[in-house]
Amino acid sequence: MIKIILVPVDGTERSSEVLDTALVISKRFNSHIKVVHVRERASEPYMFGGIPKNYREEFARMSKKAVDSTVDTVRTQFNAFCKQGGVKITRKPSGSNEVTASLHVLEGDAETLLGKESRLVDVVAMSRPTHRIGGPGVGELHESLMLHSGRPVLIVPPEWRAHRADHAAIGWNDSVEASRAICMTLPWLTQMKKVTVLVSKKREPAVGEVIDYLKRHGCKVDYQVLSGRGGNVGKKMLATCADIGAEFLVVGGFTHTRTRQRLFGGVTSHLLSNTNIITVMAH
Repeated sequence: MIKIILVPVDGTERSSEVLDTALVISKRFNSHIKVVHVRERASEPYMFGGIPKNYREEFARMSKKAVDSTVDTVRTQFNAFCKQGGVKITRKPSGSNEVTASLHVLEGDAETLLGKESRLVDVVAMSRPTHRIGGPGVGELHESLMLHSGRPVLIVPPEWRAHRADHAAIGWNDSVEASRAICMTLPWLTQMKKVTVLVSKKREPAVGEVIDYLKRHGCKVDYQVLSGRGGNVGKKMLATCADIGAEFLVVGGFTHTRTRQRLFGGVTSHLLSNTNIITVMAH
């Protein structure tokens, strides 16, 4: 079951969208929403070495003020979210059969801290990256958590209206990563009104095994062959999801090496940059 959802936040509107989506999930499973904000450390740029001390002190003061302001925004956003959603605030997950949430403000390296915080959760919910994957910015954090947390990462696209999805699609390529993605999302898949397995023409002869496995777990499942040869598979998946009305996509993340994805592109990179539906990835 999905009982603990980790939601990294930064106080922006995108964080609100992810929190709203986490609430929909929590109501489905009576989950705890573990909200984490990593407070940035105000560091002095290396080029300030030759600048007078009073200027450096002023920079440090302004930086701290900005960081403190962000923390205040996060707390206000969290409290408003819980009040509006009728979510009980607790210090940690409880055994009660209700939706709860906790806020944790940490200080240090975001990648390290969130990696540690993700060890004992069921899914990490994040907004879709706003920067190029492989470049500086939030995309690198998505990659790191997907590769090192051991947990599925749920991507919420921009301007997503949080609601309960009832039709899921699964990108199947016979990889270990795709297998893990299916197993980790079974609690969702078994509650869907419909599940569609997306396969290439090459994989079609063996798709029956996937369908049998999912049916054994109680899923209502069929399959769809991705049209055409070659081309961008991630783009084809999203187009097919639009055609069949699927709003929840499950895929294996980085079935090719991270370096190859960066250099030549790939399904993971395309979906992280372009998905317009809820997308769950597992490595």
